[in-house]
Amino acid sequence: MALQLSVGLLFGIIVGLVIAFVLLKMANTNHRMKTEYDERQQLIRGKGYMYGFYTILFYEVIMMILDLAEVNFPIEHYTIHFVGVIFGCTVLCIYCLWNDVYWGLNNNKKKYSVIIVVCIILNLLPIIGQAANGTLVQDGKIGLTTLNIFVIIMMAAIGVAAVIKKLVKRDSSEEE
Repeated sequence: MALQLSVGLLFGIIVGLVIAFVLLKMANTNHRMKTEYDERQQLIRGKGYMYGFYTILFYEVIMMILDLAEVNFPIEHYTIHFVGVIFGCTVLCIYCLWNDVYWGLNNNKKKYSVIIVVCIILNLLPIIGQAANGTLVQDGKIGLTTLNIFVIIMMAAIGVAAVIKKLVKRDSSEEE
């Protein structure tokens, strides 16, 4: 069973990376894989990466302490570390969004918005499927679907931050 899970996870990651590669090429205005940033954006993004890294580090230390204290969570042990990475990515994205460096110089915002909606739908499918089959929780724990749940939470947090940022920006421009 562990081998099947490992192969399935590896296959899922590879397929996800290939899809991400194709989508990024399509979503950038110059059809390049790499997003381009100016110097100001690069500096601010560097700080965002630092905050994301420290978030993951802090999360992992907390998880290690809880593991040593033998605290159990209703999710499979192997997904706990991925959740930390998702938290770190969330911090990076929200920091960049809040500091107006989320979008690169060659990004098409409409295409990226469509990609985000597609990602949310693709992450909802396994949750709905497992919930409908009654296999979402097995032996009192949620398996790999935990990651889909946390990705949706991440996307929702980024979406809420984007809406708040837009409202704050609109209010500040109206005051001027």
